[in-house]
Amino acid sequence: MKTIVSSVGREFKLIFRNGISLYMAIAPALLAILFIVIFGALENTRITLAVDSSVDEASVTLLEQVADVERFEDLDQLKARVLNLDNIAGVTMDGGTPRVLVEGNEGKDFPVYMQTLVSMALSGVDVGMFGKSAQSEDNIAMNVTMISILLMSLFIGGATVGLSIVSERETGVIRAVAVSPLRLSGYVLTKLIPALILCTAGMTAATLIMGKSYGLPGFLILTLFSVFTMGLMIFAIGTFAQNQIAAIGVLKLILPLSLVLPVSAMFVPEHLHFLYYALPMYWQYVAIDAINSKAEFWLPCIITLLVSIPWFGAIVYLFSGKVKMKYSR
Repeated sequence: MKTIVSSVGREFKLIFRNGISLYMAIAPALLAILFIVIFGALENTRITLAVDSSVDEASVTLLEQVADVERFEDLDQLKARVLNLDNIAGVTMDGGTPRVLVEGNEGKDFPVYMQTLVSMALSGVDVGMFGKSAQSEDNIAMNVTMISILLMSLFIGGATVGLSIVSERETGVIRAVAVSPLRLSGYVLTKLIPALILCTAGMTAATLIMGKSYGLPGFLILTLFSVFTMGLMIFAIGTFAQNQIAAIGVLKLILPLSLVLPVSAMFVPEHLHFLYYALPMYWQYVAIDAINSKAEFWLPCIITLLVSIPWFGAIVYLFSGKVKMKYSR
C-alpha cells in the first residue's frame, strides 16, 4: 500500500511538472468557461423581460408568469437596458398594443419567439411548454457542446495519465518498474487512482461552471463507474505509443472514438443505436443525457462499467506483453 501511495504521489508530481499534462488536466474547466462565454450560464434558463411604465400592472402580472420582469421608468431607460450585452427583450405599450423591442443581434428566431411569447402571455394563454417547441439550432449546438465537454472531462484524466506511461517508456523507467516488486495489478492501480481523481476534479469544475450543479451527484457517480473506461484510455496510449510524438498520433485516433462517435448518436435514428452498444463511451453519453434531463441514470452508468471491463482487460493484457510486465512475482 505504501508503494502504491508513493507511486500515486509521484504521478501527480510528473503531471504538474509537465506543461502539456498540466494543461490537459485543467482543460475541462477552461472549456467550461469558454462554453459560458459563448452560450451563457445554463442555470439562467428563465426568460427575462424589461418593461417601462406604459405597461399596466395587470399586464406585468401576466408577464411575470412566464418571465422575470425588470421595470423601468421610461422608454429611453428601457431601450438602454435592451441594448446591454445580455439577450433581453423589452416590452412597451403603444396605444394599448404591446410592442417588443430587441437589440437585433440575438439570432433570427429570437424576435419571433419573444413576440409570440409576449402576445400569448398577455392574452392569458398557457405558455408553459412554449419554449420546448421553439428549440433552435443554437440550442442543439449548445447541447452538443455541453455533452462533449462532459465527455472530455471523463476522457482527459485517462489521457493525461496515459502520457505519463509514454514518458516512462521513453525514458526507460518502465523497465525498472517491470523488474521491481510492484505487481501489474499494483501498477494498474497507481494509474487508475490519479486518473479517477483528475476526472472527478475536471467533471466537478465543468459541471459547476456550466451551471449544472443539480446534476453533480449523478455526474460523479458516472465518473466512478467510468474508471475502467479511463483505464482503457490510459493503457491504449501506453501500449501503442513509445514516445511523445507517437502519443499525439494515438490521441488523434482515440479522441474521435471517445467524443465524436458517442455524440454522433444524437443524429442517428434510435433503432440504429444498437451499433454503439459495445462502446462504453456511448453509455457515458446516454448517462450524461439522462442526468441532464433529470431522468433515471443508474442503468447506463452500470452498463458503462460492465461494457468497459472486457475492453480494459484486453488492453492491459496487450500492455503487459508489450512492456514485459508480469502479473505476479
